[in-house]
Amino acid sequence: MNSENRRDAELALSAHDWSQIIGFGPATCYVSMGDEPGTAELRAHLGALRIEVFVPVMQPDRRLLWGRDNDDMTLNAFGIFEPEPEDVDLANFSALIIPGLRMGRDGTRLGRGAGYYDRVLNSLPRMNAGGPIRVGIVFDDELDDTVPHEAHDSALDVVVTPSSVYWI
Repeated sequence: MNSENRRDAELALSAHDWSQIIGFGPATCYVSMGDEPGTAELRAHLGALRIEVFVPVMQPDRRLLWGRDNDDMTLNAFGIFEPEPEDVDLANFSALIIPGLRMGRDGTRLGRGAGYYDRVLNSLPRMNAGGPIRVGIVFDDELDDTVPHEAHDSALDVVVTPSSVYWI
């Protein structure tokens, strides 16, 4: 995908009706890197909707902490921008916006294999039990009917691509 196509996809992702997808409470969103769908426009759009956005802060023990999305983030050892972490309770958030390499229309998600997000997801109640909605983002060609998964992999509630929103 060339840079123009990536930019178009990033703009299309941010153009969805995010207030309908995630509501107006605080949400997490990843800071995109490499070949992931871009999130800068989405994070700005959520901020314009007055949704508080928190982004991950990677810890050496493969845990994630969370800090407020802002213009004063620093580059970590993996080349990802991170803010200062804050003490937050994700169980009180409206949504978690999650990256993946591929995702399934059945809610399955293939991550990078380190388990950062699986640890977070498995520590929180599911949406139908009052927890935050779990939203995965991938490019259109990274969405399949299902992807390889294991019992400890936590399912998504929604998958968003530049062209569509798939409710599980």
